[in-house]
Amino acid sequence: MAPPPDDQTLIERFRRSGKPRDLSPLYERYAEMIYGWCLRYLGTPQRAEDAGAELFPVLLDKLAKHEVTNFRSWLQTLVRNHCLMQLRREKRDPLQLGESLDMQSGLAAHLNGEDATGDTDTRPLYHCLKQLMEEQRQCIRRFYLQEGESYRSIALALNLSVGQVRSHLQNGRRNLKICLAGINQPERAAD
Repeated sequence: MAPPPDDQTLIERFRRSGKPRDLSPLYERYAEMIYGWCLRYLGTPQRAEDAGAELFPVLLDKLAKHEVTNFRSWLQTLVRNHCLMQLRREKRDPLQLGESLDMQSGLAAHLNGEDATGDTDTRPLYHCLKQLMEEQRQCIRRFYLQEGESYRSIALALNLSVGQVRSHLQNGRRNLKICLAGINQPERAAD
């Protein structure tokens, strides 16, 4: 019986074909390590399993674009960065934790063309963010609410082109502005 192919052989096979099934054996080989690394960063088995599952499409994308010589080390770095980004997202996501009120107020003021000073009720912003399409919401969160990520880093994280990120940001801002304007309009008295 022939020994199983080494990591580099599996990577080359995947790069030639571009088919996920050719990367599956490599992913399965490291699945327990991925789970362990995720568990160490994220703390719970469920979160570690979810993060491990999220990594397969990321792995497909990154391996197609990058030349990797030491796969295990590269994978560990990829897992670490993915988990840290998830922790950062959870820490700063106003819809999950209700934090970053100053940043939200600044975004609301920016969208309404106002000065960001003074007390601002951010509940309308929460409501309007929830109304956006998922891609628009994620781009808005990453660009405005998570330390101003660049278009490129957002594109890489969400597996989009830079043009798609720009479009989602532009459409998301427009939709937020329309939604916020509708909320801020005083109701007209019935005639």
